[in-house]
Amino acid sequence: MNFDGILCGKCNKEIDNQCYYCTACYNKETDLIKKGLMKFESNLEIFKKSDYNLNLEERRAKYMNYDGILCEICYNQISKWNYYCIHCYNKETADAIKKGHMKFGSNFEIFNTFDYNLNLKERRVKYMNYDGILCEKCNNDIYKWDYYCTLCYNKETDVIKKEHMKFGLNFAILDCNLNLKERRAKYMDYDGILCEICYNQISKLNYYCIHCYNKETDAIKKGHMKFGSNFEIFNTFDYNLNLKERMRKYMNYDCILCEKCSNEIDKQYYNCNNCYNNQMIINKCKVCFIGNNDNCCSFYEFKQYLENFSKWINENNVFKTSKVGISDYDLDEDDRRVKYKNFDYILCKKCDRKYHYNYCYECFDEKIREFSPKLQDYENFYFKVYKKETNELRELKELQSILIDYKNIYFKLNSNLGIFKQIIQKFENTKYYVLDKKILIDNIRYNGVHNCWRKLRSYCCNCYDREIDIIEKKRMEFGKCKECLKIHEDLDGCLSCNPKHFQRDFDKWTSRNEVIDKLIQDNQLSVRRYGLLEWIPYDKFININYIAEGGFAKVYSALWIDGQIRKWSQLSNSWRRNGSTTIALKVLNNSENISEDYLNEIRFLNEVSGYMCIIKCFGISQDPISNNYALVLQYMENGDLRKYLERTANIIKWDQRLNKIYDICLALNNIHVHKLIHKDLHPGNIFIDPTFAYIGDFGLCMPANEILSNFIKKNIYGVIPYMAPEILRGKPHTLASDVYSLGVIINEIITVIPPFNNQPHDHFLALDICRGLRPNIREETPTSLKELIKKCWDANPENRPASKEMLYVLSNKLSEYKNMPLKLSYNLNESNELQSHPLATYMSRPLNFQNLPEPINCTDQQEFISSRYTKRIRTGQVNTIYSDECLDCIIMDKD
Repeated sequence: MNFDGILCGKCNKEIDNQCYYCTACYNKETDLIKKGLMKFESNLEIFKKSDYNLNLEERRAKYMNYDGILCEICYNQISKWNYYCIHCYNKETADAIKKGHMKFGSNFEIFNTFDYNLNLKERRVKYMNYDGILCEKCNNDIYKWDYYCTLCYNKETDVIKKEHMKFGLNFAILDCNLNLKERRAKYMDYDGILCEICYNQISKLNYYCIHCYNKETDAIKKGHMKFGSNFEIFNTFDYNLNLKERMRKYMNYDCILCEKCSNEIDKQYYNCNNCYNNQMIINKCKVCFIGNNDNCCSFYEFKQYLENFSKWINENNVFKTSKVGISDYDLDEDDRRVKYKNFDYILCKKCDRKYHYNYCYECFDEKIREFSPKLQDYENFYFKVYKKETNELRELKELQSILIDYKNIYFKLNSNLGIFKQIIQKFENTKYYVLDKKILIDNIRYNGVHNCWRKLRSYCCNCYDREIDIIEKKRMEFGKCKECLKIHEDLDGCLSCNPKHFQRDFDKWTSRNEVIDKLIQDNQLSVRRYGLLEWIPYDKFININYIAEGGFAKVYSALWIDGQIRKWSQLSNSWRRNGSTTIALKVLNNSENISEDYLNEIRFLNEVSGYMCIIKCFGISQDPISNNYALVLQYMENGDLRKYLERTANIIKWDQRLNKIYDICLALNNIHVHKLIHKDLHPGNIFIDPTFAYIGDFGLCMPANEILSNFIKKNIYGVIPYMAPEILRGKPHTLASDVYSLGVIINEIITVIPPFNNQPHDHFLALDICRGLRPNIREETPTSLKELIKKCWDANPENRPASKEMLYVLSNKLSEYKNMPLKLSYNLNESNELQSHPLATYMSRPLNFQNLPEPINCTDQQEFISSRYTKRIRTGQVNTIYSDECLDCIIMDKD
């Protein structure tokens, strides 16, 4: 309800309807909590001392919905502009670090004195992600638009030191002997330039010291300061030369100074404006003053200018005849873009409406119609003047009468200024006008710039919106197959006709291996959206560079010239490809006579290729020199997970670690959903790109349903720290053994330190793992995540969670984990924690262990005693120290 007045129930005084609380009672109240309740009622919150650990964004998110915030210490109101208590902040005088912590939370940094050696760009990169920056010397705030301490800067008296503070090492002293072009070339990359004489800063607009220039009285010295050695004196007798002769004489100089008054010469007509304006000449145009009378106001020169102007207009013509294409809605979007690429617009055959998929034709047409009349007037004026005789054009009234006919370009002529010069100047200004309009129109036509918010589609939006038939709408949007006449369901085109297109090309390629040929052909004949394989000739790769070597293969990076097949083009009757793509070539050792078993990696990888966070396989190739076959795989620029963790140990953030963990869980779940087991999961087989983590290397992968039926005990293969204890004992791989490896990897991502890197990877380590030894878990790890990791590496496979359950738990907990105020510190560069034991091996290899005990869990990892150092002898209580020398007799490497 709307009341005319509101009275306080306590003191009966009127309440201001702007604030809706009694200011009289409020001012009398001494209890700050009660004052806050009077002002904000229940929508009030206390800003706790621990909240200073939050950064500004986190504080806003926490308190944005409260009307009032009170400081826990002094109960003063906290402004929503600052999100810190100004009263407590001002009281804190001794410790600037504490003040910075109050103001910015943990997201602030100290600007060290040696940071002044960085240039501005390097300073921005280093400090851009911090909310606040404090000066190491005086503890004052450093503003992000300066990136230097203004207080220290203003105190400093040495000009060189001041510029060093302002620009780092990226400043230079100006050399006045250079001309303007040389100065620009020399100093364009410097953040600051100083004058050699007065040390004032020099603007990049001028490239000379304005302070020294204004103090200097000698015109020659001023010219040298301003233009270097590239200037000349315009002598009085040069007025006897005509314009062309003057231009030829002085055109290569940056500046020309008048001999008489030392002012700069006008380079349009090569005369001194100062001397001209001081002449007592009446009714004589400027052209007469600057040249011979015979050439002054020459109709023929003017006529020549008009001809050149007309040519310029034609060269910059925006009114060329439009090239029109008729819409073909049977083509898909990519084919339409190719077909209509050189057309100005497309005419819808349904409604005759003009449209284009790259720009708004209506905006383009509107600007053309707006621009057309003025440019047309200039052209008509040119033709009318061109037909006049010389004597007629010398008459001011005659030209004025012609101009009156053209309202878009009309201007009043002044006989004292030279009538032809005025027209030429006007036409010169028109060039800028035409160019500006042309840029605007070209921005619409070629850059898609428009402000009308109309949709840009490869079909007529007007017809599409009015169409009620769903099938026809799909045809307009996605096209129609001209072979089977089916309407495309999406942008991928006609999947059902793809096998026919592939089959037609079967006789055009061969791998010279029947097994590989059949594998690729079977893949291409199956109607699949993802996981397409093809035979790729080796000469399609360039820039091949060695990356690394694994157990069974060497890996190279290369540029695939054609790129992956995208879809079939009905327009060109060929495959449309993605173009040049960087890929990884995995060349399989000794694969010239490749067996069917060796192709398991391709077969199993192809089943899951295209799913999230799993390396894509594009096809197979063959090295013509070694005849070894190669897998063409998705390239990961950041390498494998182990190298990534080593490289980013001290900089990768908590939320980035969680994202990598989630990606790996998602990938493993996609593998298990297809009833496949990876069997060799470790950081060397996990790859990182700028966005996601991917699982790759399916060399040991196998179907889950072959575990019991076809399992024959062989030598085990893998990396010991990541292998489940039952696998070390020679049991068959299961989905649960993959989950064990996943748990170890998750822990490594959090700790950064490779598991068991401080000891040899031998029989004793395998024995300890069976006895319950597990990698250390960091104390800071969230409790629920700790429990999940421990479940993953439970000694009993049946107690381990499925990958689906892992993904479900992480999906529900991911936001909670990310919002935890957890900051893991890794001072690994200062320690040897990342240094591995010489006999610690993180590359997959064949292993053969015997007589390992039944796996058990160890509840207290701190009390675990390794089998490596003590062993109880049956006949007594003697402790025997075992040497690493016995490694060779325990693990037998197989060829």
